[in-house]
Amino acid sequence: MKFCYQCGKASAGDPLFCTKCGRTYDVRLCPRLHRNSRFAKVCSQCGSRELSQAQPSVSFWWKILEFLAKVVFGALLVYVSLAGLASLLQTREVQTGLVAFGILLGVLWWLWGLLPEWFRKLVSRSRTRKERSDER
Repeated sequence: MKFCYQCGKASAGDPLFCTKCGRTYDVRLCPRLHRNSRFAKVCSQCGSRELSQAQPSVSFWWKILEFLAKVVFGALLVYVSLAGLASLLQTREVQTGLVAFGILLGVLWWLWGLLPEWFRKLVSRSRTRKERSDER
């Protein structure tokens, strides 16, 4: 899912262009869809001067705030999952609690799935690096 900072529309999947305003996400594309920097004047591969318009850039502080919000949400998700599991194991009405907890956990994991692909890949890469360093 990608969010356009020009028109404020979220697009499902991993599109190259905003479906509402037609701007590209953080890159400029030539007619042959070669990726170029948002500041490029000419395509680096084919030399075309017809480049798409990139969406407005987001300030560095907003990117940091977005990253921190995702990390806090992920940590909260893990904490709620573990706390809920521990509390369910101690009660007698496990079935009722399990249904309610399952619904809550499903909604939280669904929200986690809505996070951008680059953030989920970052978490996956950091976990892989940790496993490699533990093997040494």
